[in-house]
Amino acid sequence: MPEPRDPQSPAQSAGPPPPGTWVLGRVRGIRLTMRFTWLPVAMLLAIGFAAIIGQQFPGLGSWRYLAAFAFVVAFTVSILVHELAHALMAMRFGIGVSEINLGFFAAGTHIEGERKSPFEEFAVSVVGPIASLVIGGTAYLGSRAFDEGVAYVALWELGVANLIVGVTNLLPGLPLDGGWVLRAAVWKVTGNMHTGTIVAAWAGRLLAITVLAAPVLLEEIWGRQPSMIDFLIALAVGFFLWMGSTASLMQARLKRRLPQLQVRTMARRAIAVHAGTPISEAVRLASDAQAGAVVVIDGEGKPHALVSESAVAAVAQNQRPWTNVSEVATRIGPGHIIGVNDTGEEILKTLREHPASEYLVLDAGGSVYGVLATADIERTFRGR
Repeated sequence: MPEPRDPQSPAQSAGPPPPGTWVLGRVRGIRLTMRFTWLPVAMLLAIGFAAIIGQQFPGLGSWRYLAAFAFVVAFTVSILVHELAHALMAMRFGIGVSEINLGFFAAGTHIEGERKSPFEEFAVSVVGPIASLVIGGTAYLGSRAFDEGVAYVALWELGVANLIVGVTNLLPGLPLDGGWVLRAAVWKVTGNMHTGTIVAAWAGRLLAITVLAAPVLLEEIWGRQPSMIDFLIALAVGFFLWMGSTASLMQARLKRRLPQLQVRTMARRAIAVHAGTPISEAVRLASDAQAGAVVVIDGEGKPHALVSESAVAAVAQNQRPWTNVSEVATRIGPGHIIGVNDTGEEILKTLREHPASEYLVLDAGGSVYGVLATADIERTFRGR
């Protein structure tokens, strides 16, 4: 199944589950969750499968609903095995896995960080579809042990469903598992991970267009008149593929630009003033020094707060001589200090884990270098 790629620090926990999610438990430290939408979809699938069973075995009566729901649960377990295969393979390579989220159409394994080599990417991605194919083949062979009956129908349907999941996920285009396999192959050939992502993302877009055109192709090639259901399914699957591949493409372009972001070149020069300094005096000193930021220091000369530009602008000109910088300063919180030599990934990690509008920048010796504003990061990135 498609894997959400959400790079995080391996030390981080998965955090509280989002609204509309059940927490089922943990496997090997991995949190298992399920979307509430599983239940209505499961009921619809069970009703549909119950109709099939009812046609073939009218003597079952209302028991056909229990048999159909058991089939849906078995299929859900097979999806869990698919995702666990991804997770356990990632953990074998020392890659953290925080969560497996179950659903019929959007299951995912939250793997922390990028693979370190094309082989790791290939192994982690391909093992899920292989697990589905193995389950599908086993269920199909199991059905051969029954000439007829509910067990035969259930095993045959379970086998077909997993074979479809396995084959579909091997299609070479993001966000499907086959897209990550293609990414690994291009990465291996070119030596560039981002090139692999771009190729696999465009392949995903081509798959999306093909799926959208599938109902028309059915009529043109095989002479089958498409129904409204065919068009709705094609629209839903095609939209999913297009959005997933587009997100992967944007992420690849973002990561390609990250190494160009450097704290040293984006930080504003700062002046240091004591807490009792009037705002007007601090503004004058900053102007004389051609500095773009003000750092408030304590009696020992250590920085402990930052004066934001917006806070100063909110104070009227005639009030600035009578208002101290301490009244508009924001204390420097944990994680709101960044190194002058930090670059792309390190900058994003700080912004993600410790959100703030401004960060104190220190040089290698621990002295104040300047202030880095989030607005400057956004401006620099958009300008590249």
